[in-house]
Amino acid sequence: MAALLPQPSVARVETPAAPSQGAAVASRFDSSLAELEFPLLAALRADPVWAGALRKDKALAGLVRDRANRVAAATGCTALPSCRVDPWLWTEADIATVGKALSTLAGKPGFARSLIAGKLRPSRHFALHEALEDPAFIAAAWADAARGMNYVMRVYAAGEAPRYPKIDAIIFDTAQPDYAYVLAAQEAVTRAQNRADDLFFDPALRYATTLLITNERDDAASHRPLLGGLNAATVEALKGIDWTHYPYSALLLFGHGPEDAVSRTGVMGHLRLRLAADRFHRGLAPVIILSGGAVHPSRTRFNEAVEMREELIRHYDVPADRILIDPHARHTTTNLRNVSRLILMTAIPDDKDALILSTPETILYIGGAELADRNKQELGYLPGRIGPGPDALSLTFRPDALSFHVDPMDPLDP
Repeated sequence: MAALLPQPSVARVETPAAPSQGAAVASRFDSSLAELEFPLLAALRADPVWAGALRKDKALAGLVRDRANRVAAATGCTALPSCRVDPWLWTEADIATVGKALSTLAGKPGFARSLIAGKLRPSRHFALHEALEDPAFIAAAWADAARGMNYVMRVYAAGEAPRYPKIDAIIFDTAQPDYAYVLAAQEAVTRAQNRADDLFFDPALRYATTLLITNERDDAASHRPLLGGLNAATVEALKGIDWTHYPYSALLLFGHGPEDAVSRTGVMGHLRLRLAADRFHRGLAPVIILSGGAVHPSRTRFNEAVEMREELIRHYDVPADRILIDPHARHTTTNLRNVSRLILMTAIPDDKDALILSTPETILYIGGAELADRNKQELGYLPGRIGPGPDALSLTFRPDALSFHVDPMDPLDP
């Protein structure tokens, strides 16, 4: 078993209200891992009216029994790991059964008002579904959550390749015979936590979130609350800035991770920081937003945004309260999404251009069609409007509130 056990690593998302032009968004990206990954499920459990109705639903009670029987029937199976993981997955029929139950409740007087109008829509966590009527809205949000749980199980229990296998993969060798003991223990511990007041999703939710923790992939819950900690002083300082004194609202800088375990940031990161410090001291913007998580190499202890912040303070005399960090983004798509969130969650004006700064090749990539296509494919939308900057090392950027949509298919940074 010793060969299976991973080395320990350090790792650990908030809920915005509907944004308005020029106004900061009230946010709660400071919750537990389960709520950050699957906010719909947390909201269903927290609403006593919905939770009570779901517990009384006969179709859901039957589904819970069927799913438990599937799991029990797989005990002792040999086609590992899939035969032990597949019974936990939500089938398309399961998803449809739950979707029908939720849609029915959403059509009843008072149910939509208490949860959907009162909590889910204002959170903007389901922004891609905002145009849908309440029954379809909650069914779509549920389908997202179910497929997100399935993704976690397939990647972090069955060992399927994630979207970015080099940095996001399972940390166990599923081909080792002893991996069967890991799966059996995971299942036993999950089933031992069953409670009389469980909702239909609780066993699968526990299974999925436990997988993220045992794989040391709980990055989404690190550095919370997002607007506290290293960001707290800056969030407060932003409230007193006269934005008319600056041509741009913020300087946006994305990390470049090294490929060795010793370096704190990649070489392009150092160069981007020097550029950002120069533009800051020239007065182009009153704040620098740094975006990047603990990404390269896989399971690194170094967080790109945190390390970049330290370098700006130590080498370039940038005041700590003029730096905001997004310590979660793992890809350029989510760099853009997460800086959009930060702009909309703080006093930074969203009707004034921010300025993306980078090295030449990266500027061409960020401003090009390839990344726009990736954003549409992976996020489902463009997280902001990108335009030409004043020079070859910059681009302008305006955020889009669709960026608040929580993506359960990216569990390390939803």
